[in-house]
Amino acid sequence: MKRFKFLLSILLVLACLAGCAAPGADTADPAATANAAQADPSGGSVTETVSSTGIAPLSVSASESDKDVSWDDSDTQIALNGDSIEVTGPGAEADGSVVTIAAAGTYVLSGTLNNGQVVIAATSSDEVHLVLNGAAVTNGTGAAIYASQCDKLILTLVEGTKNTLADGASAFVYADAEKEEPNAALFVKDDLTINGTGGLIVSAGFNNGIGTKDDLLILGGSISVNAANHGLLGKDSVAVLGGSIDISAGGDGIQTSNAEDAALGWIYIEGGALNISAKEDGIQADTALYIAGGTLLVTAGGGASESAPSDAESGSFKGLKAGGSLCVAGGTIAIDSLDDCVHAGGDILISGGALALASGDDGVHTDSNLTVKGGRITVSNSYEGLEGASLDLSGGEISIVSSDDAINAAGGADQSAQGGMFGQDPFAADGAYYINISGGEISFEAGGDGVDSNGTISISGGTVSAFIDSTADNGAIDANGAFTVTGGVIVYGGSGVGSVPGDASTQSYVYVDSGVAAGSEIAVKKDGTTLVSYTAKKTCRYLALCAPGIAGGQSYDVYNNSALLAAITAGVGGGDFMGGGGFGGLPNQENQGGPGGARPGGRA
Repeated sequence: MKRFKFLLSILLVLACLAGCAAPGADTADPAATANAAQADPSGGSVTETVSSTGIAPLSVSASESDKDVSWDDSDTQIALNGDSIEVTGPGAEADGSVVTIAAAGTYVLSGTLNNGQVVIAATSSDEVHLVLNGAAVTNGTGAAIYASQCDKLILTLVEGTKNTLADGASAFVYADAEKEEPNAALFVKDDLTINGTGGLIVSAGFNNGIGTKDDLLILGGSISVNAANHGLLGKDSVAVLGGSIDISAGGDGIQTSNAEDAALGWIYIEGGALNISAKEDGIQADTALYIAGGTLLVTAGGGASESAPSDAESGSFKGLKAGGSLCVAGGTIAIDSLDDCVHAGGDILISGGALALASGDDGVHTDSNLTVKGGRITVSNSYEGLEGASLDLSGGEISIVSSDDAINAAGGADQSAQGGMFGQDPFAADGAYYINISGGEISFEAGGDGVDSNGTISISGGTVSAFIDSTADNGAIDANGAFTVTGGVIVYGGSGVGSVPGDASTQSYVYVDSGVAAGSEIAVKKDGTTLVSYTAKKTCRYLALCAPGIAGGQSYDVYNNSALLAAITAGVGGGDFMGGGGFGGLPNQENQGGPGGARPGGRA
């Protein structure tokens, strides 16, 4: 097995099998989380520790030959002269408008070929270095470059040059009709590495832009791909460590297609700048997807504002999609997608990076566990913001705008929202679902429930600002099971029903149900010291403020801007609940005792 594939495959087997560890499994130093070494600009060894929660460290190492961009005049020269080809040197032979490379070595390609092909037909142990030095290849009936056999093809883009490849579009004829190969303008049946700093424009009017049956590694270059189907296709893997890549695709922007082997079918991005516009998924990995760095701008399915196409049930229009686990440990990522921005069939871990997400459905969705340990997540448009069967939020900055629930714990497949774009809600109450918030800064405005769990909700740290603009049956915090607060600063309210922490809570709160108008600053003070404050963005029907230092049964002064609103007695856990620990209705004057009374049904 090749060195590159061997190293990655072994580590990815461990990563896919381990997934994100269950709560409480993290015993490593938190400082080790999300350590991402920056790539050597030349494509050197890159090691990225995705997390300390059980996902194995992932290492991508480029060989010396992968990084080799050298060539000279003594190498075999292939001159393209319109309708003919001239070869100077050993290892290659021209026949009309087709040149065949049959041995290992370095070959320098230059000039223009109007209607022909470059074929690599070497032995399975031969490494072929093809240097594009201002080359333009068009093939009216097939792939421009077709590597039917070699160990690895290394494609170097010479600095300062512009190189173009174009296929046969509608007149494409397969060399192997049974296997339907080649199926890309640049097609390699083995490994493909692209390096250098020059330019490459690929026009694939028939099917895929750049495709390989094994591993695709991109270290550099300015690459532009316009493809009728997928932009970059690596059956076994795609790794991007550098370069500038612009993709316009009628299918997926980047895809792997090996779902049979858990060690393969993965995508790893550590560097470079990617601009992807795809009619289907932006980046789709059959198994694992890892992003440790780089800049990604992804538009999928036309974006969040588009209407679902008639074949929406059979299509997939997600920004980042993994069949298995998905990890983001770094990078700057902006996604505008018709369906989920970030989606995985397995666990999702976000430990770093900056994500700006606009979705026609969910911002982040997993059928399993979602862990956020760091980074910055901004969801500017979504049906539901963050969704998983369970959520562990311990760090980072999270800001959400959602038309339904902002943070949701529920089970089921990729049909996240009742009345949502892609299906009805399959979720039912289940004690296995939970939301644990132990750190980070979380704020949102929701059109449904705010923090909503079909099981339990536990808040032990962090800062949570939870507001809803919704109907009376929704709550800013809503649990079918117990809602427990033992730490953190929590401010929540808006329209809809009120809510208070459950019996197991050790932290108290102040409940305000008048005077909360848009722009007003509500502050809870004790002996002149401000314990917690919040400036309302919208007029709220109620506001609950919970923070360390607020003790149940004691009286606190609540100010609206600088004016004293009321002296309110803080409440503690308990009260009127739905489902044995969820949230009850809005406190009324009878059980609340007005702005200065105790909270409903609880202990003053």
